[in-house]
Formats: sequence, structure tokens, C-alpha cells
Amino acid sequence: MHPAETASCRILIACTAQGEPILRRALEPLQASIVCALSKDSAIREMERGVDLAVCSLRFDESRMLEFVADVARKRPRLPFVCCRVLASDLPEASLRGAFAAAGHLGAVAVLNLPELAQREGEALAEAALRDAVALHLHDLGHASIS
Repeated sequence: MHPAETASCRILIACTAQGEPILRRALEPLQASIVCALSKDSAIREMERGVDLAVCSLRFDESRMLEFVADVARKRPRLPFVCCRVLASDLPEASLRGAFAAAGHLGAVAVLNLPELAQREGEALAEAALRDAVALHLHDLGHASIS
């Protein structure tokens, strides 16, 4: 998707302070308006103000990603959201798989493990994978806000 087609879109990133610059850098080429929320309450407020897509990190608001995703699914069932692991951690693999499976069950359009992708493919390709997943689902919206 060409940046001109995403420039009028509004993307919510719900993440930790450490993950924000990584997600912003990955999404910057889309030239969309990006708003960040560091707590579930502020993410809900931003969602209610109108966003076209949400990106939520695994460790968002003390690991409340699934709680936020469930709220999104209930309040804005057609809002596309992407769940991702942004930073490497000592999280057991089974827990990560479980969290991603639950996010998929709740309606995530994509789940990405950025540290694993970066290790396997390189940082630039990991960021491109996130950007492509977001752009694909912004494109599916017809470039118009469903807020």
C-alpha cells in the first residue's frame, strides 16, 4: 500500500514505553497518524475517539494485552487489530503461544513475534512484516475510518 493511501488513517499503538519507539519506527513509512497509549484506559479512550486499526504489544499495561483485545472485540468488533511481541524476554514459549492463540481467537488479524523475526530475518524485515500486516488491513477498510 502506498503511503498516500494510508496518510489519512489513524493507528493506535497500545504498548509499553520501551516498545513505542520500535513500533513507531516500523509504522512511520505508512505516514498514518499514530497515537500511542501506555495504559488500557487511555487505549480505550483513543479507540472511542476513532482509530482505523490497533496494534497491541504483549506486555502492554502490565501484560493486559488480552484484556484490551477482549474489550476491542466487544466494543468495536470490526476494528482490525494486530498483536505482537516487541521486545525479547524470558517468557516461556508455551505462554507466548497461548497468548497469541488467545489473541487470534479474539479476532486479531495478525500476530507477530518481532524479536524472533528480527533474529531469523533481520530487523528491517521484521519491521516490514509488521508494516505489511498493518497496511494490508488498512487497505481492506477501503481507506476510510470505521469509527
